[in-house]
Amino acid sequence: MQARQVRSFAPALRLGCTAGGQREHSILATLLRLTVITLLFLAAANATGRPQEWKAINYAPRGHPYFRMLYDWFSRDAATGREVRAMADADLATLQRSGFNAVHLYLWDQPTFEDLYRKQTSRLLEISGLAYPDPALSANRQWEALDEFIAMAGKHNLWVIPHFVHTQFNENLDSLSKMEVQQRADTIATWAGRFISHLSSRHTNILAWGALYALEPAPDDRPENPNNYSLLWRKLYVALKRKIEAESAGQQPPLFTFLYLPSKGSNIWAPDAQVAPGPLEGYVLDASVAKRRFASMKRHLSYELGRATEPDLVYTYLFGPDTAALERSLRELTTGQDAVPADRLFIAEFGISSPFGAYARATSAFGENGSPTTDLEGQAVWLRQCLCAVRAAGITRSAYWTLYDAAALWSSPTWSFPDRQVSLNGHWGLAFEDAARGFKPAWKTIQAFHSGQPFACGAARAAIAGSRDEPVHFVARPAEYSGGSLR
Repeated sequence: MQARQVRSFAPALRLGCTAGGQREHSILATLLRLTVITLLFLAAANATGRPQEWKAINYAPRGHPYFRMLYDWFSRDAATGREVRAMADADLATLQRSGFNAVHLYLWDQPTFEDLYRKQTSRLLEISGLAYPDPALSANRQWEALDEFIAMAGKHNLWVIPHFVHTQFNENLDSLSKMEVQQRADTIATWAGRFISHLSSRHTNILAWGALYALEPAPDDRPENPNNYSLLWRKLYVALKRKIEAESAGQQPPLFTFLYLPSKGSNIWAPDAQVAPGPLEGYVLDASVAKRRFASMKRHLSYELGRATEPDLVYTYLFGPDTAALERSLRELTTGQDAVPADRLFIAEFGISSPFGAYARATSAFGENGSPTTDLEGQAVWLRQCLCAVRAAGITRSAYWTLYDAAALWSSPTWSFPDRQVSLNGHWGLAFEDAARGFKPAWKTIQAFHSGQPFACGAARAAIAGSRDEPVHFVARPAEYSGGSLR
């Protein structure tokens, strides 16, 4: 990455010289010069140090979402005729100018998509996954594309957060012997280790590595007699941590792992769920469950390494209609017994879907923790208050989900989602899928938050559900926190 300018203030040294003390003066002057040079060197080193605040986004170019970006990297976009990598180059420049400092990038493997096809989640086989167990053999020069993308991000002074996705880790896991679990951990670690070795040696803008998506230890088992999920988790985490240590020169990137933070609300995201018009309340997240899992992580890592240890960082998601409830959940998670320290927590995905005003066939739908579909104004309101909730809890690492809408992907022949699912899954973006429409109002909200200027929060709004053909609206209610502004 390009070095950032910083101001350093060397300590003032008083040099006293007596008459005839030129030799002492010369020695002290030399020491002063060496001190200043040393301080300037340390300041320069700090200029390229990893930021404590992650202003990140889950990124892929318009029309080439998620797992399609690397597969399409060297092709031309059908709508514009531009190379996809040229589109990414322009986007990364825009993100950097708009206050973002990092991009979060899931690395999906092909067995994940083969599993989704077998389960009929997709109608056709998605072919854009990275090769497993050797990602260098990935189709369409994706290995080369990944290398170029990270270099491109560095050119724009952006960090990259690669995050491994291999959902087949749990295939028949309960029935495996302990030796077979170790073998599975070794195989996954070898696959992930190829990325770590290749990219660590070529790039200095890896901000952190994401250990396996959705894998975590059981909350209550003992490390002396672990279940297979706990055993796989700790073996893999330690293996990846050691690989990062071996391949990193200087300050090594942290390794984050999944922390399950489930909903306490009723399940209204099932296809047949009936949602009555009115306030969407009760969508608090269960911090006690997450705390038990964090305590389990510390037990298992300490046992595996023979010393008191905890994960570098943990990641979770933040979705739901009620931002006041989300803030209470985060406060509970980060305080009290078995708290997850706020400076160890990365919100890897947060957002709300806004198909109303973006999609001709928009319909009401609900996702994880009752996260609703809303309109363009509702997205901007929810985002402002969610950002305030995260900041109020002392959390400084987050990544919005996502930059662009992706309705065309989910309605394509490969996925063929119905309108309800396209409404929900295809419209999280801060920008429209139609390039002519540009950015949504929520884009200005996150730009303002990243600007460092005072950011007005106000009172949390109530989420009000309407009919099936209406967006959820956010209306005023009595303040549940004092509002004001955050800096």
